[in-house]
Amino acid sequence: MNKNVRIALLFIGLLFVWFLSGFVSDTQKKEQTSKKKAVSQSVQALNLKGQMYSPQLILKANTEAFRELKLISQVSGKIRKIYVTEGSVIDSGETVCEVDAEDKFSKLDSAKATLEESKLIYEGAIELDQKGYQSDLAISQAKSNLLRAQANVDRLSLDIGNLNITAPFRAFVEEIPVEIGQVVSVGMICASLVELNPVKIVADVDFDDIHKIKLDSKVFYKTNNSPPRAAKILFISKKANEFTGSFKIEALVENPAMDILAGLPARLFISMEETLAHFVPASSILLSDNGNTIVKVVKNGIVNSKEVSVLGESESGFWISGLPSEISVITVGQNYVVTGDHVNVNITNN
Repeated sequence: MNKNVRIALLFIGLLFVWFLSGFVSDTQKKEQTSKKKAVSQSVQALNLKGQMYSPQLILKANTEAFRELKLISQVSGKIRKIYVTEGSVIDSGETVCEVDAEDKFSKLDSAKATLEESKLIYEGAIELDQKGYQSDLAISQAKSNLLRAQANVDRLSLDIGNLNITAPFRAFVEEIPVEIGQVVSVGMICASLVELNPVKIVADVDFDDIHKIKLDSKVFYKTNNSPPRAAKILFISKKANEFTGSFKIEALVENPAMDILAGLPARLFISMEETLAHFVPASSILLSDNGNTIVKVVKNGIVNSKEVSVLGESESGFWISGLPSEISVITVGQNYVVTGDHVNVNITNN
């Protein structure tokens, strides 16, 4: 056998060995891949049964006084007496400030005497007219004088009635800007009152949620340093704020002790209509690639992803909607499996 033939046979042999080694390698890789696929991921899941749940709309709010009023003097004169102090609570009808009557009572007595005289003159003129001894002009003047005298009596009586400046409702005395002996004119402020029973809880609601709120519905509110208290929806605005697009709502809460102050930050809790929901651990909530909230579920050992909506939360988990009534939610290992994976499942009944 010549040299060229031997070289050709050697080359063919090497090619055969190379081809055979590649075939064996591919076979081994396929076997290894098959073995890997045969080994399923292990996860833990929780069997859940849906419950009727009433989600809560939680709003940032502020407390406001039910009413604020500035008591003003309706007569001119000197402040004779102040019956209350700043920070006190007064009842409806209680006198806050008193303006000195000065000569108003004597003026009223004089005006009453003039009124009686005017009545006699007018009655005499009518009697003479019936006898034909009185002109129409004289009767008209007598009647005019009578009406003027009556108006003077009424005005002085009203002034005397306004000497005592009283509270129209039970209130907290916020400010008294006058002093005893100070001369006041008509329209000057005697005191600033704040009605704190009941108190208003005021919040702004987005357009998407405003239709869920009903008048007279019961709600709860909480300030930073107080336990939750019951309230009732009193007002729902029909016009959105031109800058924020939100709608103003007001709730009322009874405050007989006036321990709820105005101007405090608060939260308003409004219960929505009941819906089917499931309670899941916080760790089971995931985000999909497109940013939607999902949970991983398993059925017959196959993983699936379900989009859900978060309705509410507590310290131990979330209430979610979007799942069928009964379902198994993966609670351990959910981050390492994808839709379609076959898994070994250790299921716990809720």
